[in-house]
Amino acid sequence: MHQIMTWTACCMVLLFSGTLQTETQFSIRAASAQPVEGWQRMQVEHSDRTIWVAPTAAIVASDIEKAQPEIRDGGDRVIRVVFTDAGASKIRDLTAAQLKDLIALVVGGKVIWAPVVQAMAGKEAVLTGNLTTGLTEEEVDRIMVSLRQLN
Repeated sequence: MHQIMTWTACCMVLLFSGTLQTETQFSIRAASAQPVEGWQRMQVEHSDRTIWVAPTAAIVASDIEKAQPEIRDGGDRVIRVVFTDAGASKIRDLTAAQLKDLIALVVGGKVIWAPVVQAMAGKEAVLTGNLTTGLTEEEVDRIMVSLRQLN
């Protein structure tokens, strides 16, 4: 009986930790406004836009060396990120592949932001969000929690 209870407790911990990881998982992925076979159809938060998102992450939390929330003049909430050397290489590759197309910032299985890629050079970037005022306070919190091992 003791073994069954221990086994059940272990399974519950594993299930809970997997759920927690999914809820906070951060990634940047290729995306498209048009259907792509094998890609997931997803709704962009705070928008009525639907996009298709690649199943494989191009950038994950470990590709970011540092993340810092900021409030710009005018009150816009953004997050300034510094990529690792490997992350900078990955974001350059993603930018080249998706130039003039979409990428999706996904946190906890939800698309927070899906900008059209213009260009990316260097190791720094600013996550600005979909709203005219930048990211919402909730989005900043969710992203920072997903990147918590950095700070």
